[in-house]
Amino acid sequence: MLRRSKGNQSLLTKPNFIRRLDGTIGTALIQEICPLANDWSIWSYKPFCIGPAEGEDETGPADCVFTLTAFRGNQGISLITTPDLAASAATHLDDSRVPRELRHQLVDTKHQEVEGTAYEIKDLPGRGKGAIAKRKFAEHEIVMVGYPVLVIRLDFLNGDRLTEREKRVMLETSVRQLPPEQKRSVMSLARSTGGEPILDAIRTNGFGIEIDGIQHLAVFLDGSRVNHNCRPNSFWRYISSSMAMEVVALRDIRPGEEIVHSYAPLGYTYEERKAVLQAWGFQCRCALCSASIEERNLSDRRRERLLEIHHILGQADLLGSKRVGALIIEAMGLIDQEELHPQLVEYYQQFAKAYMALSDLKRARAFVTETDKMWSLYGGEEHENLDGMRDLWRALEEAEGEAEEVEDF
Repeated sequence: MLRRSKGNQSLLTKPNFIRRLDGTIGTALIQEICPLANDWSIWSYKPFCIGPAEGEDETGPADCVFTLTAFRGNQGISLITTPDLAASAATHLDDSRVPRELRHQLVDTKHQEVEGTAYEIKDLPGRGKGAIAKRKFAEHEIVMVGYPVLVIRLDFLNGDRLTEREKRVMLETSVRQLPPEQKRSVMSLARSTGGEPILDAIRTNGFGIEIDGIQHLAVFLDGSRVNHNCRPNSFWRYISSSMAMEVVALRDIRPGEEIVHSYAPLGYTYEERKAVLQAWGFQCRCALCSASIEERNLSDRRRERLLEIHHILGQADLLGSKRVGALIIEAMGLIDQEELHPQLVEYYQQFAKAYMALSDLKRARAFVTETDKMWSLYGGEEHENLDGMRDLWRALEEAEGEAEEVEDF
């Protein structure tokens, strides 16, 4: 149960007006900043908004709390975002957008006859909670499908339109309106910053997603229990049309093995990973980080060399076909050694561009095709590089067209 001071109680029980924390009621009706207030039938509560104090200039659309208590069958969802973005997100809440077997947060997507998930959340000595596989998962099999319980606009968290106290009231409202089970689960999530409990839980466990190109942090309850490892056995991707987070096996996962993914960008060196992980307040003790200095340095050199090859291939027209081919073979070997296969989306694209620069369009087409496959695999069908892939295909087809014209001439 959330603890609230008496001073906040009136803010949470009178949803028809813009309220201020100084105890006064603004003269503007809430619909002036929250146009969905008169058409909120999809939501389980009237949208809850806090406007600026009188005399303060509006700096943009107000963020409001929007809650749906029956989402994907067995959970609720609260958003803190602008009315326009909430309206956009609402189009993705329809259960008909997802297959029946994936409408439940706790489904085993392969063995539907088995009740519950194909993983379990367990206490791990000295490490909090983690997700443990209950059966074998094959490489590239979906391990977990989850939906957010909280979605918070990033500029709401980082901006100064509202005071910290007003933000806390909004956050408390977003959690208070969730079903009891999700409310308890949110409050039990790991924290790392030492700040306000809900804000701490969001910053510690939030995944970056976009709604209409605007950055938000989303909290996925079971997804938040997937711990970090610098050599992960899974990766996650976000499907915006269904608001689904999918955790996918990067390699075969054995029964009893912990499901882990990397919090740091793949390809980072030891010191770079260490700096990134400071935000979560822990020092990684995975096999790679616990290895001897010699082994860590060898891994770092491989990763640095891989990045160097990426840069060198940007000048493929000066290298020649033989040198480019040798660099590609070397890069593929380094990716295998360092288990950085999701980075193939970037490297296949660079290989394709290198061969286009050399006018070797047959090899270029092969790598463009592989790039497209890798983006769909690691990013999902709605991946972030759709525009980039269209541009890459267009560049290839234009080069092929020009080559045909030369042949005809």
